[in-house]
Amino acid sequence: MAISWYPGHMHKANKEMAALIKDIDVVIEVLDARMPQASSNPMLKAMRKGKPCLHVLNKADLANPHITREWLDYYNAQPLAYAATSSKEKRLETSDVLFLCQKLMRKVNAAKPVVEETVPTNPDAAALRAWKKQNHKNQVLIVGIPNVGKSSIMNTLLGKKIARTGNEPAITKGQQRVRLNDHWFLVDTPGVLWPKLEDQTAAYRLALSGAIRATAMESTEVAVFAAQMLIDQFPERLKERYKVEELPADSEAFLRDLAVSRGCVRKNKDIDCNRVAELIINDYRAGRFGAMSLERPPRPAQSEAPQ
Repeated sequence: MAISWYPGHMHKANKEMAALIKDIDVVIEVLDARMPQASSNPMLKAMRKGKPCLHVLNKADLANPHITREWLDYYNAQPLAYAATSSKEKRLETSDVLFLCQKLMRKVNAAKPVVEETVPTNPDAAALRAWKKQNHKNQVLIVGIPNVGKSSIMNTLLGKKIARTGNEPAITKGQQRVRLNDHWFLVDTPGVLWPKLEDQTAAYRLALSGAIRATAMESTEVAVFAAQMLIDQFPERLKERYKVEELPADSEAFLRDLAVSRGCVRKNKDIDCNRVAELIINDYRAGRFGAMSLERPPRPAQSEAPQ
């Protein structure tokens, strides 16, 4: 089954975001630190059209810190971009965000051609220009896929709960504009995906992370994907979590063994596939396999670098 989830409210939100972004000074893109590439909306780069971007690698406590460092270096090397991390133990503070946004604005201004201003002969015009400059309000747009933790970051930045949070994707349904300080406003948008998830490996990673609504995916197929990924890449984590000495090469055989050992069996002794699927998916989402990263930064020869 190919995974795809693009309900009408996401289509509307993407159109609204494309129209709004021209008046935005800085974009904050919240990414899943375990899978920054899979969790980045490819439509956003086209929408930004050179707007500076702060990439926030959220849930960094669930990712390999050494690989997260590689991602930070990768994004920080891009023009008009900076990157930062956020986690349960160390939330990204408002002062950090504003500091990086101001640095990005300086990058933008440094890249602009120098234009000599004519001195207005009318003193009232000069005073009006100075007043406008002093009272200019910068706008920062915060975006991210569903269930990536964008609303939690926004609440932390504001120091109060203004955005709804939860374990289900698509909690935020509309835009919100709130003040960060006298000179900066924050615009929140709903979590959105894109019309077609071309890379199905990335799509299954998104489903495993909780970015895809449960009704739009087969949990048993996601569990098979998760089990095979863990067998291939993190076998010792799997053995430690479920207290097994040997792992079968086949993910379906592993899930059958796990179902029996954890009591995911019906009265007629058939395997309860949904229960064992929920078990391994929930263990991954809760970080019970330990900190792990599913992606490394692409090399320049492999793909075009994001900005």
